[in-house]
Amino acid sequence: MLTTDPGRDVAPYHNRQVVVLQPENWAAWINLTKPDAELSRPLPSGSLSVEKVRPESS
Repeated sequence: MLTTDPGRDVAPYHNRQVVVLQPENWAAWINLTKPDAELSRPLPSGSLSVEKVRPESS
C-alpha cells in the first residue's frame, strides 16, 4: 500500500492516506511516463466521504 500526506477529507482523522490512482493515470504509472510525485498526490477535497462504521467504545 502506498501512502501520502492526507487530503482535506482524511486529515481530521489521520496523518496519512492511501494513494488512490485515478483510472486515467493507470498507464502512466505502469509505463513510468509521469513523475511519482504527480501521481501520488492526495485526492481533491470532497472526493471521499466519511462514515462512522461502529460506535465508539465506552
